[in-house]
Amino acid sequence: MMIRALCVTSFLGFALLCSFTAFGISAAAQTSIPHLRKTGTATQLIVGYKPFLIRGGELGNSTASSSESMAPVWEKLVRLNLNTVLVPIYWELIEPVEGKFDFALVDSLILEARKHDLKVVPLWFGSWKNSMSSYAPDWVKTNQTRFPRSVGRDGRGMEILSPFSEENLKADADAFR
Repeated sequence: MMIRALCVTSFLGFALLCSFTAFGISAAAQTSIPHLRKTGTATQLIVGYKPFLIRGGELGNSTASSSESMAPVWEKLVRLNLNTVLVPIYWELIEPVEGKFDFALVDSLILEARKHDLKVVPLWFGSWKNSMSSYAPDWVKTNQTRFPRSVGRDGRGMEILSPFSEENLKADADAFR
């Protein structure tokens, strides 16, 4: 298991910013949805109507691949005095069969985080992770006609889904949504 400590201005902050933008910052200001609030020259992250300082960590790529693998991790996160954890969410585990979604693992991660008084920032492992398409489901990986690959200079297909495929975009977006 690998946990990396992060500073507030790191990727975790960027991921939160992207999440808040998706929710609509102005609408969030009137609700308990986490949002950014400008106060003078400072911008504060507001969670539960109060300023929130992230003391965050990031799980290793496969650490959250099962509830069992996460069981010993929760107490370690607490002992590190973290309040937020960046958790990978795997497309291949959420939608192993096209159109059939299983959120049991995600639900488990959220419930355990709540039990340990931790906030969760999801990190989507969809079409690409570090440029590779390792976490796409098998039904995507095995259908290269519908989900074409990127092509190298030598003309050969790569282990990378094409970013220009409308089918890939739609399938990934449906799973993420």
